[in-house]
Amino acid sequence: MTKTKDEKSQERKNRAMEALKHLFCGGVAGSAAKTVTAPLSRLTILYQVHSMVTTKENRPKFAMSFGDGMKKIVDRGGVLSLWKGNGTSVLHRFPFSAINFY
Repeated sequence: MTKTKDEKSQERKNRAMEALKHLFCGGVAGSAAKTVTAPLSRLTILYQVHSMVTTKENRPKFAMSFGDGMKKIVDRGGVLSLWKGNGTSVLHRFPFSAINFY
């Protein structure tokens, strides 16, 4: 059975739409995962930076535990500061995750 040009065209459009759906879903999933883990990433980065500049006499000024670190971030910048820099990270993660998911 031979397909007409219209049927072939419709089939190509359907495949393209499926590909776009997969790309979009992969990008959204990766972005959501990055957003959920953003507070942990922020805390990790702050620990790395502060450990390089902290001296023994200044050590008590910095958080020494996970809970203290989160509390200090929230105290200094509010709850939304836990996601500071997440927008840039999501801009990177969306296409990366979309392509990997596809």
